[in-house]
Amino acid sequence: MKYIATLAMLAVTLLGACNTKNEAADGAQPQTGAPAVATEGKRDVSTATLVAIDPEIKSFDEAVATAKSAYDKQSNDANKTALIDAYMRFADYMQYESPVSPRQGKYHRALIEYRHVLELDPANEKAVAEIKQIEDIYRSMGREIPGEESM
Repeated sequence: MKYIATLAMLAVTLLGACNTKNEAADGAQPQTGAPAVATEGKRDVSTATLVAIDPEIKSFDEAVATAKSAYDKQSNDANKTALIDAYMRFADYMQYESPVSPRQGKYHRALIEYRHVLELDPANEKAVAEIKQIEDIYRSMGREIPGEESM
């Protein structure tokens, strides 16, 4: 039931994001807010851009940087697990808690962080399920699934 409710919320939220593209095509003014789109229409989901919208993101980014530094220095199982956990916490925060809107890159950045988890742990069932959920919503709306081109 939680999955269905979450899926419905994501669909409604992403549907709203689609309206911005249609409004611009009609000549209407899109909603104002923090900048979310870089040049050439690509969404800017960089940490600097998102922190300007949600300062809490900085702590998640710093936790990932700390864990990544430790893993780069010593690639043992404990450091790998810590890095996976940091990526997962960041992704979950973006998807479920961050006030960043979908058109500002909320789900795009969540996908990026979940994909980092899969790079380290391809069998991570939670990351696979979360990615599938977000990608299914994009597909159901006929929208392109975001990649990591902005990172």
